[in-house]
Amino acid sequence: MSLWAPHIYTKNGFVKKDVLDGVKALDVGCGGRKLPGALGMDILELPGVDAVHSFNTTPWPFADRTFDLVLMNHALEHVGDVVAVMNELHRVLKPGGRAVIQVPYFRCIDAYNDPTHTHFFTARTLDYFIAGSGLSKYGYSKNLFRKKGFWYGWPHASGNPLVRVLKSFISSHPAFFDQYLSLLLPVECLTWELETIPL
Repeated sequence: MSLWAPHIYTKNGFVKKDVLDGVKALDVGCGGRKLPGALGMDILELPGVDAVHSFNTTPWPFADRTFDLVLMNHALEHVGDVVAVMNELHRVLKPGGRAVIQVPYFRCIDAYNDPTHTHFFTARTLDYFIAGSGLSKYGYSKNLFRKKGFWYGWPHASGNPLVRVLKSFISSHPAFFDQYLSLLLPVECLTWELETIPL
């Protein structure tokens, strides 16, 4: 599959059927809404949770290079140490494996409603873990990814032509959007699809 994110975050909402086709996937912080066909890990023992474990406690209870796909659906904003969790994502993913990450945008009110949100995200926050981004040079982690996709909001074109033009503009000018335009027109979330680069 070229990109997973559009098949997980569909035009009709979060995917309801198994689209994994045998791909080994982990849904980190799945809560009660797990990616169909994936193994679910959460700190709470809820229906659908297969491994009761805090994503803040590393290592996670999985061997190196176990998964083809890891989903973090509105989970990364809850972690205590983003660097440690990104390292763990890299560790449990197979070489060339994908991480699909969606978080609330830092200007969205939902980013601040939940008192357990400890981190806030712009379009460049994960660039510290993306090879060739300019920010990965700071060396927070030796475990780097390739950016396969990034979307302000969900990974689909809008049916509204004005929204399509706006999304095209902000995707081409993320620094301008994050700094200025998002004050007037904030989006709800950010979505990344990243691919592991083997060490």
